[in-house]
Amino acid sequence: MIVAIIQLVKFSDAVPVESLSEMYLFVCTGNTCRSPMAEGLFRKLLSEKLECSEDELIDRGFMVASAGIAAVRGSPASSESVELLNRRGIDIRGHKSQPLTRRLLDQADRIYTMTRSHRDSILFDWPDSANRIALLAHDGLDIADPIGGGIDEYARCEAQIEKHIRVILEENLITKSS
Repeated sequence: MIVAIIQLVKFSDAVPVESLSEMYLFVCTGNTCRSPMAEGLFRKLLSEKLECSEDELIDRGFMVASAGIAAVRGSPASSESVELLNRRGIDIRGHKSQPLTRRLLDQADRIYTMTRSHRDSILFDWPDSANRIALLAHDGLDIADPIGGGIDEYARCEAQIEKHIRVILEENLITKSS
């Protein structure tokens, strides 16, 4: 299983296996809007909290990924998602969508879904993931899909995602010494 994790992040020769400790997985429908934004925001906010670069997260034992329950492999992030995160210095231009797989679920320590239906769909197919899966929104509300809604809708979605990621980072007590 660890070999698969190393391949996922493309650090096959550079990552000592013993340094991998936490994998966070964000899930939406197509893996082109919400979950890539969540992945990018989580990387940025986590690296700020740890006072390191995003590239150093893997050395600190943290991996962040995203997937979609109905994703087609290889689609880019939506142009609106790329534009919004780029304004904040977060580059997701290289993002390629991937479908949620058993392998990804097995690798993930924490799985956050954008909606209750995403969570329920995963639990229907993989009930053994129940102890690692939660809604991203700590208030139990769905984060609506902004696709087709224009940049303002994407900005609202980004703000919701960021708010909930900040709560996750505080609740998980991730510190510089992690």
